[in-house]
Amino acid sequence: MIRQRLPRSHVLAGLAAAAVFAPSGARAQTSTPIRVVGLATDDTTPVQYAITNGWYAKAGLDVSFVGAASSALATQAVIGGSQEIGLSSPVAFLRSRLAGSPITLIGHANVWNPKRPAALMIVEVDAPAATGADLTGMILGTAALHDINQLAMNAWIDKTGGDSTTVKWIEVPDAAAGDAVADHRIAATMLQEPQLTVALRAGHVRPLAPAYSAFGLRMTSGVYVAHPDWAAKNAAAVATFTQVTYASAAYCNLHHGETAALMAEIMKTPLDVIKKMVRTTSAVSTDPSCLQSVIDVAAKYKLIPSAFDAKDAYFTG
Repeated sequence: MIRQRLPRSHVLAGLAAAAVFAPSGARAQTSTPIRVVGLATDDTTPVQYAITNGWYAKAGLDVSFVGAASSALATQAVIGGSQEIGLSSPVAFLRSRLAGSPITLIGHANVWNPKRPAALMIVEVDAPAATGADLTGMILGTAALHDINQLAMNAWIDKTGGDSTTVKWIEVPDAAAGDAVADHRIAATMLQEPQLTVALRAGHVRPLAPAYSAFGLRMTSGVYVAHPDWAAKNAAAVATFTQVTYASAAYCNLHHGETAALMAEIMKTPLDVIKKMVRTTSAVSTDPSCLQSVIDVAAKYKLIPSAFDAKDAYFTG
């Protein structure tokens, strides 16, 4: 697990990233445009900060962000070649890869921090639920069936005395999920920030559990992906993008106040909500164990055919 208080070396790397990666002479010309597609969530803070402050440009990259309605659509945009890099859910990535789609993993967007959970299971404020046993046989909601949130909730239910095979699942958009719980249409769901803070502020729901902890202490819920052919032809650009993004992440993890207004505008969320919510812990390195935990649980719950070595999913240049 990557701690919220990062080593001084990472902070210095973040502060110096633009200078370290800045090319000189002829190399200062920007390369082929790199469009990063994904949901405009707090997970994208390092990318947005690096774009806004010219870190990519100083490193010789022409990077822009393209919003997508879902991580699944972002993944498909990369597979289809309409965008260069996608911010994907690891489950969407794994299912696409194992189905034979051309896609490879180039880096991590976030890591799970149980001390500062940016995603929680919620229940109605007066619900007696305390463990997975209390959700056995209930109707639960998730933004997309078979997504990482459903996987996390299933694992948590089983680890805390319940039986996930008895749970009935329905799709509920994140924007409507808090109300669905409050109105007893679903017994529980999982929300990420900022929807989590918005729902809790309304006073009709309460936190139940940090369900991502069911994966273990090391996991990621967001990964950067690319088409393997594009990555192979642009290996240097991929390496530079990853380095600059991680350096930006190291800086942003320790400077949430500095990025609040930027992300409020990008996420179309009130600034006071951004300041109140738990900010994402962005990844500052590529750690295959964070994907391995998702692979193992996804295989257990038959979202993928079988487990495999996470290292096989990464682009190696």
